[in-house]
Amino acid sequence: MNSIQTTGGLFTEESRRIVVSNICQVFECAEDDIEELVPVQAGLTNVVLSFRLNGGKYVYRHPGLGSEILVERGRETIMQKIVEDAGIDTTLIAMEVDEGWRIGRYIEHWDFDYKNLNDMVRAVMLFRRLHAAPCHVRWNFDVIKKAEGIRDQIEPEKYGHFPDFENVRSRIYKLAELAKQDGIRKCNIHGDARDVNFLINKEEIHLIDWEYGGYGDPGFDIGSYVCGGEHTLAEIDRILFTYFRRKPTDKQKRHFYAYIAITGWFFMHWSMLKLSKGQGVGPLKERWYHFAKNMSIVALPMYGIDVDKEQYDAAMEALVNCKLEDLSFLNHEIGVFEEVK
Repeated sequence: MNSIQTTGGLFTEESRRIVVSNICQVFECAEDDIEELVPVQAGLTNVVLSFRLNGGKYVYRHPGLGSEILVERGRETIMQKIVEDAGIDTTLIAMEVDEGWRIGRYIEHWDFDYKNLNDMVRAVMLFRRLHAAPCHVRWNFDVIKKAEGIRDQIEPEKYGHFPDFENVRSRIYKLAELAKQDGIRKCNIHGDARDVNFLINKEEIHLIDWEYGGYGDPGFDIGSYVCGGEHTLAEIDRILFTYFRRKPTDKQKRHFYAYIAITGWFFMHWSMLKLSKGQGVGPLKERWYHFAKNMSIVALPMYGIDVDKEQYDAAMEALVNCKLEDLSFLNHEIGVFEEVK
């Protein structure tokens, strides 16, 4: 088998041998019993595969490039138990904490559609159930500190290539300090609640892959949801209305606007780490930068902080029209390969 480039990294012959061995161990089967072991092009942290065995279909998650930096697997195991008890994700069959692999039930599903109102409402209601879960994990997910931890793993020459990076950083840190004063209650959070982590069909919806889960700000889940798609400002307001089941207060609205910007900042760091290790992340880097840059400009005046009017008008236009900047130059500047032949 030649190496296959997936969205989560390379799937090599060596990886295949490890995957097959683990499947055989869990199901007590022979290698020949495993059928249709193929990559699923979904997710960026891990290599995801599907396979058939004894009439059933399953999903295997294999740790991707740099995941050991980004993920604490022991904590994921605890999160998995909490969300299973809450009925948020009941797909788990087996997982290995130290090695980071996971096997789950394959859920027949359609691709989650951000623009579909039914999909959005069901996803946001799942957030509400997660955020209201009575059993809390004991570790905090501080978004800024997590971003700084990722920064420290990136070679200096491969860090900060986004346009106007220092000004974006200044606004984000100011927003992070201001948002702490809003009094928004912390809760269990997923930490990467994008479309690819929702499995949805007519009967079920699951939120999967709890690698980034922890006790943190609910704005980070709304932020990761928003930043994963091309959402306009009107669509963001509809999401917040759905989440609160009413029009949010001014304090709630500014807080969640701020966290959309902070979330974009966090995932900019995530993308820089992946890029520095030779893995492209596609158009997501444009979305993450777009929300970090423009939402930070729009959110600051909601806290009484003046910003340049010309910059504010440009940010509002970009958010209203979902106008993204072309950042494809980052791939070439950092020397990223996009395909493996």
